[in-house]
Amino acid sequence: MGEVSPKESLLVSRALRCLAVLVIFTVGALYSIKGDVFHPRGNPLLYAIATSWLVSITIAFPTSAFFRVNPKLLPLASWENDGEVYDRRSVRAFRWVLLQSPLGWINPSLYLSGSRTDCNRLLGEMNGGEGVHWITCFLTSILGVSYLVHDHALYGYAMLLVRIPFDLYPIMLLRRNRGRVCRLLRRQLRASK
Repeated sequence: MGEVSPKESLLVSRALRCLAVLVIFTVGALYSIKGDVFHPRGNPLLYAIATSWLVSITIAFPTSAFFRVNPKLLPLASWENDGEVYDRRSVRAFRWVLLQSPLGWINPSLYLSGSRTDCNRLLGEMNGGEGVHWITCFLTSILGVSYLVHDHALYGYAMLLVRIPFDLYPIMLLRRNRGRVCRLLRRQLRASK
């Protein structure tokens, strides 16, 4: 057999870390809610986090490819193109947490190797991630509101509160980075002329 290149070895290790994190988080979420998503019990915050994770994983696999292929579905507004509107201390702190924790291992494709084609691939990956977070935010917010209406107010408030770190900050960070990558592509295009 041929020798494995360092780049291939790095890709395999990233994929294995991603798989390990996905399995651990999913098994932990299923265990914490005892396999029953629709009847809340136990700690409301833990229930909200576990349910959010399970909804995210369920949504991610079928929809991320759809958003990755069609980047026009989530275009940046003209005032978002440089990414500065999202350059806030809280978004930078969220980025730091992602980089310093296993949460950053969830999608091993969110890295940049430097070429123009890689920038386009990265934009597609970020678009896919943002689409998943938007759909997850919408569905779990509906679930949270339904808990509020059906006498599970504590679970509903917890579900809505968890949207901030689970969906809103990732969306802002992805939009910030998409603006930065677009700016990099514009610079490369100007330099090549």
